[in-house]
Amino acid sequence: MERRRFYFLEPSKVGSQHITLIEGYLTALISSVSIVRNFELNLCASKATLFALPDNLISKFRCRTVPVMNPEKRRLILKSFLELFVVLRYTIKLQPGDILFISCLLPTTLWLLEITNKLLRKSGLYVVLHGEVEGVIEKSHQPILRIGFWAAKWMNSRNAGSRISLVVLDDFICDRLIHEHADKLSYSNVSVIHHPVSPISLSTTEEQQNFTACFIGYRTRFKGFNDFSQMASSHPSISFLAIGGGKVENITTGMVKSLSDKNAYLREISKCSVALFPYTSGYICSLSAAALDALSTGVPIVAMDRPFFQSLNSYFGTDTVTVCSSMDEFSAVLKNRTKSLKQVDRASRLERLSNSKYGLASTQRAFEKLAFNTFS
Repeated sequence: MERRRFYFLEPSKVGSQHITLIEGYLTALISSVSIVRNFELNLCASKATLFALPDNLISKFRCRTVPVMNPEKRRLILKSFLELFVVLRYTIKLQPGDILFISCLLPTTLWLLEITNKLLRKSGLYVVLHGEVEGVIEKSHQPILRIGFWAAKWMNSRNAGSRISLVVLDDFICDRLIHEHADKLSYSNVSVIHHPVSPISLSTTEEQQNFTACFIGYRTRFKGFNDFSQMASSHPSISFLAIGGGKVENITTGMVKSLSDKNAYLREISKCSVALFPYTSGYICSLSAAALDALSTGVPIVAMDRPFFQSLNSYFGTDTVTVCSSMDEFSAVLKNRTKSLKQVDRASRLERLSNSKYGLASTQRAFEKLAFNTFS
């Protein structure tokens, strides 16, 4: 009997973009005995993405290269039609029982796919939603060239009988989307497959001698980098480091050190006493990859009360994530909890992470549920 085909398609990212998510998802797929037994696994991605993945991982798949335009070029129209072309090539191939799992799409492409599949009427399509889903929740008017505009347009074009199923990266995203769009979405057509977070072994961690707070990722206004810098002035006894963009910078002294690779980046985070996320907007229906990196090292988090951090707090507790309602409270927590944050058992936190909904076993079970419930 011919096996069903599972196409894992990445038509949007190149090289190391989204590589942690992609690698985690692929590892979960090949870890499932039942999926490997029942499906022919196909990995369809750019040449640069395939090159960025470990050989021992992609060797378990039938690999196919697809043309992908780097999103950093910001050619929205051309990229949208190229993505649609690639997705339709595999959509047309689908036979009953096959699955096309699309790990990322522009909202413009998703809107076009919804329209096209009303004619093709293909089932077994799953599209993973990322940060662009914020535009589906955002109520304010957005200009036509913004991603949020097209995310809202896609949702408005979707009907309750759409054959395209959605995948989101956490439970709070699923709940919020269904609450906001109950006429178009339900728990039967929105799956949760958590972003897998692999714990970093304690044997590779090395805490700083002094209490150290870090800011992780891009230094944007919305992520509160200015507030982070101001806190550095208010807490002279604490070392403040900005980690990301291939470097680690001591905010107080101005000293900068280059980071050679992802492992060096994670090592620097693991040395810190606490990771600070003074985000001022967004993350209503999306995840912070930087916060997931902090989780993977066992470093405790202090954050402003964005929905993503509220979700982490309710799941892991305050010994892992502390949520603050104002910058005054944020600063007070950092000042008053310096000693207690030092005393947290990082090994215990990492063990809980491994056994949590962000662990590989949970991601594997979610894929099995998707694969075997699709046509049951």
